[in-house]
Amino acid sequence: MSELGERDVHVWVVPLDDPDKKRRRELAHLAERRVLGAYLGVTPATVEITHGPAGKPRLAGDELQFNLSHSERLALLAVTRTLPVGVDVQAPHPTAEKTWFAKRICTAREYEQFLNDPRPDELLRLWARKESVIKARGLGSYIAVADIDVLDSEVEGGWLCVDLDLGDASTYHAAVTVHREPGVAVTTFSFSWD
Repeated sequence: MSELGERDVHVWVVPLDDPDKKRRRELAHLAERRVLGAYLGVTPATVEITHGPAGKPRLAGDELQFNLSHSERLALLAVTRTLPVGVDVQAPHPTAEKTWFAKRICTAREYEQFLNDPRPDELLRLWARKESVIKARGLGSYIAVADIDVLDSEVEGGWLCVDLDLGDASTYHAAVTVHREPGVAVTTFSFSWD
């Protein structure tokens, strides 16, 4: 396990190779406990996860911040020492080809860019970025996503949003958002079930 510095954001890429959707969700949460346990120096079974006022998961009795996202056969877990963090991953989806979906989630500026480049990949990228911002803020999911502009790395409210390169899983789109601080470094790791 790599050392987690004060301004480090570690993002763990977790393969979910099971045909059953329910089982994939269980595997994502199992990986979450294994990784968090390793950072805390405890067994996965003793990792106690609670929820904040708006439902964002957090550790009981520890400042370590984390966020989990899973889509189809891939999960991501972002971990920081104390910085609020959100992560999101999106598998290819037919909704991303629909103009009505773009109108629903995009700010005026984002929608104009989408009309100039109406690729489904671009809309999934924006969606992953928006979800990661919402999750980092920890204010719940009932937020007007069309009010959050994520075209730039610096997002209103003091947030930094970064697209993640998933290598072999390049059909997925993912982003991590963290409270913007000088020297923030995002590193991606591959999770192994061994």
